Amino acid sequence: MTLDLFEPTAITQKERVNKAMGEELPPHEPGVYTMYDKHDQVLYVGKGKDLQQRITSYRYSKSKKVQRMIAHLERISYEVCNTETDAILLENLLIRSLRPPFNHANKKPETYYYISTARRGNKKEFRLSMRVLDDYPEVYGCFKGHLKTRKGLGALLKLLFVQETSITSAHYLPSQLLNRITPQKFQLRLDEESGFLVDQFLKGSSSLLADHFEEHIMNLTFKDRFTSTYFDNELELLRMFFTLGPQRNYRMKNELGLRSELINQDEIDDLLTLMKEG
Repeated sequence: MTLDLFEPTAITQKERVNKAMGEELPPHEPGVYTMYDKHDQVLYVGKGKDLQQRITSYRYSKSKKVQRMIAHLERISYEVCNTETDAILLENLLIRSLRPPFNHANKKPETYYYISTARRGNKKEFRLSMRVLDDYPEVYGCFKGHLKTRKGLGALLKLLFVQETSITSAHYLPSQLLNRITPQKFQLRLDEESGFLVDQFLKGSSSLLADHFEEHIMNLTFKDRFTSTYFDNELELLRMFFTLGPQRNYRMKNELGLRSELINQDEIDDLLTLMKEG
């Protein structure tokens, strides 16, 4: 969308907002409002628990960003919602679909991953995908965020490898795990106890696996300080992924009473909103 560089300066900010609202003021109810320019292109989508109070507040905003937006404002439409939560959900939907130039939050597309596991002979295969795969009996997610999820899975695979294989240096990790980008598919040996802890970890019900990793690393003697620091960082990445991924999903399912083990990619943002509101 291209915005006009020059607009008449004779119209004050208050007059422009009043003109855009029209003769009838919005009600004192929750809802979503949409701002348009003179070409009927969407400038901004917002919400308010009191539509009238929220929209009229733009008359006197001191924000440079808001003033720049109001300079292009031609009309304002709104939709009344039953509750403030309904307004938040509708706002999310409109921002994702319309992608207004003056909105930043919720506009950038997110990447959502599933992590799947399957037994392949005497090894466990881990698979990262953007959809549910039929040939994997165990599927976890979805998890929001490209870097967070890929780094989290990478840390999990590295720490599992160290637990199952005696190495004294990070340089002895498989080349696939040393790459900057975590592989989408990787196999390693996994005993029954570790397999159970991995399942609980990815479901978000227990972080005991990370505790076991920490204890194991503390008891190892590495060849160099770099390796010690390297695995400390991987453990930190793993814990961060657990908090913002599996554990958050687990809380969401419990607090919202979700029956499905998996969370759909097109539902997670709205579910996060409902959890915050609750």
